[in-house]
Formats: sequence, structure tokens, C-alpha cells
Amino acid sequence: MSKKILITEDDPFLVKISSNRLKEEGFEVDQANDGEEALALMEKNKYAMVLLDLIMPKKDGFAVLKELAERKDKTPVFVFSNLSQEEDKEEVLKLGAKGFYIKSDVAIDELVEIVKNTVK
Repeated sequence: MSKKILITEDDPFLVKISSNRLKEEGFEVDQANDGEEALALMEKNKYAMVLLDLIMPKKDGFAVLKELAERKDKTPVFVFSNLSQEEDKEEVLKLGAKGFYIKSDVAIDELVEIVKNTVK
């Protein structure tokens, strides 16, 4: 299986630290700064997993999940957001996300473990 991960996040610092750690663990990492870029990359490439923020420019994470559902894309998507409302979590899971994590609650090593457990 491919070990290619897509990080969709508009915070350059978060992208850099998570991307670097995942690369250290042997993953290939692409990044998108907004939902439109993520969807375009997912049309061109096959990813083992997508890490998706919800609040982004152009297309937010909710719109990305809706479009992936319409495309019947089966790529596992895990949402990492600072939105902590229960209804946001329920919505993303209903839209097909495999997991929902609050960024401030997840250490970078935990993120790496989530990816390793998903991409075997």
C-alpha cells in the first residue's frame, strides 16, 4: 500500500512540523493549503490517508467531505480541527470522516501514531 499522505491545512507551521515528523517515519507527504487544492490533488494522486482541517480558505473541510462523498472516494479522511462543538464532530463523521480530533488535544507523536495505525 502507498504510504502517501495528504495534509490539508492552512497553518504553515502545523504543516511543517507534521509533515517533517511523518517524513521521518517514512511517509511521503503532499500538502494543500485549502479545500480546492486538496480536491485537485486527490483527483491526480492516490493517497493512503488525508488529514483535513475544517476552517480553510476557498473550500472548507465540510465542503471537501461532501464532494468526496459525491465522488464516492474511499480514501480515509481524518479531521483535525480547533472546532470542538459536538455537532461539528457529528457532521464530519456523518459526511464520511473516519475520525475527528481537536488539534490542541493531539500531540505530534499522537498524530504520527494515528497515521501509522491507519496506513499499514
